[in-house]
Amino acid sequence: MQTSKSSLITLILCNVIAASAQAQQPSEVKTQAPQQTQRVEVQGKSQEQFARTETASRSIVSNAELTRFGDNNIVDAMKRVPGVQVTNNKLHLLGMAAGYTQILIDGEAPRGITIEDIPLNMIERVEIYRGANAQFSTQAMAGTINIILKKAASNKQHSIKASIGHMFKNNGGVDWFHSDKNGNLSHTVSVSLSKDRMSAGQPDDSTTNYVNENLLSGSKSQFQNTSNSKRSDESLRISPRIQYKTDSNINLTSTSIVAHNRFDSDSTSQYKNLSGRVFEIGKTTSQDTNRGTNFGSNLKAVTTLENQIGVDVTAGFQAQNFIARSRSQNYLPDGTLKFNRDLNTDVHVIVGMTNGKLNIPTNAEHDLIIGWSGWRADVDVDNNQTDKFVSNQNPIYRPHSANSVMDNAAFFVQDDWKFKKNSSVSLGLRWESQGIRTENNDGEKVTNRASVLSPVIQTMWQLDPQNTERIRLGVSRTFKAPEGTQLLMPKIYVINNSIESPNIVGNPNLRPELSWSVDAAFEHNGKDGLNYAIRAKAQAIKDIHREVVFEADKSYWKQFVNAGKAQSQSLELSTQFPLKRWMDNAPDMDFSASYSHFWSNVKDLATPYNSLTPYEYVVTFGANYRAKDIPLTAGVSAKIQDSHWQQISLTERQYVKTPKNVDVYALWKFDKQSQIRFALNNLLGGSAYDSLTYASVGNTRSQSARAVPTARNVSMTYEYKF
Repeated sequence: MQTSKSSLITLILCNVIAASAQAQQPSEVKTQAPQQTQRVEVQGKSQEQFARTETASRSIVSNAELTRFGDNNIVDAMKRVPGVQVTNNKLHLLGMAAGYTQILIDGEAPRGITIEDIPLNMIERVEIYRGANAQFSTQAMAGTINIILKKAASNKQHSIKASIGHMFKNNGGVDWFHSDKNGNLSHTVSVSLSKDRMSAGQPDDSTTNYVNENLLSGSKSQFQNTSNSKRSDESLRISPRIQYKTDSNINLTSTSIVAHNRFDSDSTSQYKNLSGRVFEIGKTTSQDTNRGTNFGSNLKAVTTLENQIGVDVTAGFQAQNFIARSRSQNYLPDGTLKFNRDLNTDVHVIVGMTNGKLNIPTNAEHDLIIGWSGWRADVDVDNNQTDKFVSNQNPIYRPHSANSVMDNAAFFVQDDWKFKKNSSVSLGLRWESQGIRTENNDGEKVTNRASVLSPVIQTMWQLDPQNTERIRLGVSRTFKAPEGTQLLMPKIYVINNSIESPNIVGNPNLRPELSWSVDAAFEHNGKDGLNYAIRAKAQAIKDIHREVVFEADKSYWKQFVNAGKAQSQSLELSTQFPLKRWMDNAPDMDFSASYSHFWSNVKDLATPYNSLTPYEYVVTFGANYRAKDIPLTAGVSAKIQDSHWQQISLTERQYVKTPKNVDVYALWKFDKQSQIRFALNNLLGGSAYDSLTYASVGNTRSQSARAVPTARNVSMTYEYKF
C-alpha cells in the first residue's frame, strides 16, 4: 500500500493553505483590543486574573508551562494541556477531529508555514477558547487555540539553549534568543536550528496485515505490507520582531518569520502474498527529497485617536516555495524490475492580507468594537509523473498543473456590555465569506464560495464581589468551509490500487458544514489557591464532511462528501491546587487534574460506531515539586483515555489502541543564568501503536491490522542567559 510521499505532501500543503482556520503556515498578527492590553499593564494583573473578568471564556497556558518538559515546538508542548489532543502532529481540542479546531497566531490564521516554525522562546502564552468569538474567524466548531507572541522587549537579554535527545534515533537543536530596547525602539530575534527533531519521533518500521473478501464470488485474499525507512530532516527558523513608538503615539510592530526545511528519505515497501490475489507490484523502493522555504512579514499599527477611538490595523504578506522530488523503483513479485516512477512536485504560494478593528467608547457600560479581515492566496501546483517501463521504450508522462485563487473576507461588530457592576454580556455578529477558484491543465474548473452569518452571544455572571465564582453561558454559530484539495486536486494514482489503498479525487460539489452550539461553565478561583471548573457544551452540525471509497473505471477511489447531520455533547471537570491547601507543613507541590467525557453521533453513518471521536473519556493528571533547600524542580504529567470503534467514513470503521502516556522532567538551576533540564516522555513506552480497520465497498469486504512501534523519548536541554 504505497502512495507517493511527494503527492501526499502536496495534498497536505494545499490543505494547509486552503484552510482558514488550520495548521497545521507565515503568520498574520492580530492582538487583542488595545483597551484590554492597557488594562493589563496599568492594573498589573496576570493574564489568568484578567481572563476571569472577561465575558469570553478562555484558558491560559503560560510560556513556563509550555517549556516545562523541555519540548522544542508548540505541538509537543501542548499535548499535556488538559482538553488538548495531538493527532498526526496537529493540535485540536478534545471531542472533535483536528479540522474542527481553529489555530491562530495573535488572532489570525497562520498560512504558509507550520506552527512548529515558531520558536517556543517567541511565544508568550497560548489562549484556549472553547466557544466562538466574533473577533476571530467562526471556523471554530471545536474551539480556538490562539498562540500569542511576545511583545516589546523591556530590557537587554541574550540566551542560548542546546538540546539533545533520542527517540528511535538521535536528535538535537540549538536556539538563540536576543532582545534589547533603546528609547522608543525595541527588538527581539530568535534563531533555531534543529536536526532530526521531526523524524526522530517516527518509527523506521511498520507492518500491516490485510484480509480482502468478495461476498459474491467467495474469493478471499490475504497479504502483508512491511515498510522500512531511513529519514533525515533539518530546519532553520529565524524570527525577528521590531517595535517602535512614534512621537504621535502610534505603536508600530513588524513581525517576520523565515523558515527553511529539508527532508530526505529512503524507504522500502514490501508486499507479501499469503493467499488469493497477487499484487502486480511486490516491492517498491523510493528516494524522496523535499525542500521548503517560507517567508512572512506583517506590520501592525495601534493608536488611540483624540476622540478615544482605538485603532488597530495590520497588513502583511507570505510567500512559500516547496519542491519535492520522488524516484521509486517498482518490482514484480519475482523481483524483476517493472518500471521506475519519477514524481516532481512544485508549489508556489503568495498570500496578501489585512485586518483591523476600531474600539469605540460609548459609555461606562458599553464597549463597541467593529472590524474586518481579509486575505487572498494564489497557489500554483505542478505535479508531473513519469513512468518508465522496462518493456517499453516510450515513457508514460502524466503532467498535472493547477492554479487556485482563494479569498476570505469578514466583517464583525461586537458590543461588550457590563451590568450589575461585575457581570457582562457580549453580543457579536460576524459575516464571513470564503471562496476558491481552481483550474487545472485538463480544463477542469471549480468555483466554490461559502458565506456564513454567525451570531455570537456570551455572558458572564460574577456570583460574589471578589469574583471567586462565576457562571458563563454562550450561544454561537460556526462553520467549516471545504478545503481546496477536497474540491479539486491532482488525481493521485497509487501503486497496487485496492479498497485498502484507493486513488484520491476531489469533489467540487462539497458544501460547508454548519453548526449551532451552546456552552456553559461554572468557575471557582479561591484565594487559597484552589481552582476548579465545570464546563459543558452541546452542538448540532449539518452537512458534515466524511470520506467515501467507491468503484469507478475498474479502480477504487476516495473523496470527501457531505454525510448528513451530527450531534455532540461534552462535559469537562478540572481542578488545580497546592498541596499546602490541604496539609500543614506540606512540601511545595502543585497538583492538577481533569476529566472529560464525550457523547456524539453522526446520523447517516452506520451504528453503533457513528461517533465523532474514537474515545469517550480522557483523564489527565499533573504534579510539580519545588525543593526547599536545593535548586531542583521536578514534575510528572499523565494522560489516560479509552478506545472504541469509530465509523471514520461512510465505508470504514476503525479501532485505534491508545497507549497510556506518562512524562516526567527534572530541572536543576545552577544560578540565575544557567540551568539544565532532563525529560523522559512516554515513560511506560514499549507497546506498539495498534489499529484495526474494516472497510466495505459494494461486494468487497476488507480488514487490516497495523502495528507501529513506540519508544521512550529521552532529552537533555541546557540553557544559558547572558
